[in-house]
Amino acid sequence: MARKATILGTLIIMVGLAVGATEGRWLNVDVAEHTTDTKVNVHLPMGLVMSVINAVNVEGFEAGKVRLHTEDVDVDWVRLLTSIRDAADGEYVTVRSDDADVKVTKSDDTILITVDQKTDEQAKVEVILPSGLLDAVSIDDEDRLDVAALLSALDSLPGGDLVRVTSTDADVRVWIE
Repeated sequence: MARKATILGTLIIMVGLAVGATEGRWLNVDVAEHTTDTKVNVHLPMGLVMSVINAVNVEGFEAGKVRLHTEDVDVDWVRLLTSIRDAADGEYVTVRSDDADVKVTKSDDTILITVDQKTDEQAKVEVILPSGLLDAVSIDDEDRLDVAALLSALDSLPGGDLVRVTSTDADVRVWIE
């Protein structure tokens, strides 16, 4: 695993030097680990992210596509995601349990998934998906999700938070600007 991280880091630096800081959107990731007081801040131009994603080939992730392993599930992904995108605003799913509360809602062309964990790290997770992003979901015949297509679609959508996590262990924020 350390070898893969070293190779990926080297690729990011090499592509970053070749691409430079281009105009356009930026992918941001901030992580604050509480127990070790470690902070990680990533601020990358989307052009660099796209170059790296398309250049990396490791088991399960090749040329911007990640294998989903949903062989046991027969889903018409295009139909499912189009239905979600076109559905009326509302609260779709609410789960309350001793371990966590989960809610899935849609409002103003945004799908919001929240998880409030009540045990362990007591994480609070928010995933904010512009519903237009669903149009970019592409799963091929080999059961691979095209991550590069999703990231490309972010370029035409409004900026803002995509993921926020707060817990007793760490805080994470992922956003596009």
